[in-house]
Amino acid sequence: MLLLTFPDCLAIPVTHKQRVQKRRSLSRSKHTDPRAIRAERRLASPRARRGIDDPSRKRRLGRLLKEMGIVHTVVNAGGRPESVRPRIIVQKPRQGYTHPAARSDITSVLEAIGPEATYGLTAIALSRTPEAVRAGLPPLGRLSVPGKVVIYEQPVPPWRLTGRIHGKDVGRLSRAGAIVEYNRAVDATIIDWPEGSLRDFMLFEVLLHEVGHHILQHHKGKRTARIARTRDHEAFAQSFADKCRAAWFGEAHQK
Repeated sequence: MLLLTFPDCLAIPVTHKQRVQKRRSLSRSKHTDPRAIRAERRLASPRARRGIDDPSRKRRLGRLLKEMGIVHTVVNAGGRPESVRPRIIVQKPRQGYTHPAARSDITSVLEAIGPEATYGLTAIALSRTPEAVRAGLPPLGRLSVPGKVVIYEQPVPPWRLTGRIHGKDVGRLSRAGAIVEYNRAVDATIIDWPEGSLRDFMLFEVLLHEVGHHILQHHKGKRTARIARTRDHEAFAQSFADKCRAAWFGEAHQK
């Protein structure tokens, strides 16, 4: 299995006080652990009470036992940690539509980006497109807080869209490998996707973009209230998706 590391992908803006706390080598409480440690621990034991294995509690109990003259040892019971992944819900697409990224594709990407990104992510839904949609590109995906990412079905390529799409969208699709052509005679934009390119677009430009939104929301502790301006939210999510895509394909090409 391809394992990736993303040193800068999860760089959520922090205050000076948080930077100082991060430099400390030890955490006085499990609740102030760095995000990566906290996420991995809670994914391994999702149903454990918050006070379990708290270092501060262990220190208090250790002092109490020492005062009572009792020497205690810690026994590691071992055992395999429970594997927890977001539930992947698949709704059958309508006729003429498809889910370009399969369940196995999504699972592979989530395993690669690791627990810090998927912590708190409860479900990923491959859903049908809403009935009422605006002109232009079809709906791609959205984050439903807290912790659910919705990825919409897409028309079977080639796409035929009425009118000319925005130049920004043309650039985005072209970078993902799509072939975009505007036919002036019929006033329509034709978008074709070479093999595998639409799947990769949905994984890295849509799924991971929404995961980026989730990370920013979840690790700030405000599950439903927007914690940043729309512009900043979008910038963080896109930066996360771009860096993950670069790390994924960089590692894959080296293999």
